Amino acid sequence: MDRSTEPQRTAQAREANLDRREAALTAREVALTERKEAADEILSEADRRDAIADARDSGADARERQVDKAEFMAAGDGYADQYGKHLPQRREAALDREHAKEDRIASQDDRIALTADSEGPEPG
Repeated sequence: MDRSTEPQRTAQAREANLDRREAALTAREVALTERKEAADEILSEADRRDAIADARDSGADARERQVDKAEFMAAGDGYADQYGKHLPQRREAALDREHAKEDRIASQDDRIALTADSEGPEPG
């Protein structure tokens, strides 16, 4: 074997190894960017659901306060006759709160899933 070509082969092997490592790094960076964009999208959607849940809770509270105030103000005017008149509004308020709670649970589950996915070992 010719000793003059051996350093050249070693240099070529190093260059090829470097090219493979750079390609692997580029692939990891692209994958990381894609995961980050997906995570940002999931977090944005979770924040949107939380905002809807907050608005739903606020609306339910306001409706229930209005009913309570109306019943309190009318307490002297035959309160027994008015009993149950506002139960549909109270039921709607309770359902809105339940839906808001479910939205918050879904948002929290999304956030937990993001952290669970990122706990794996680093590639390569």
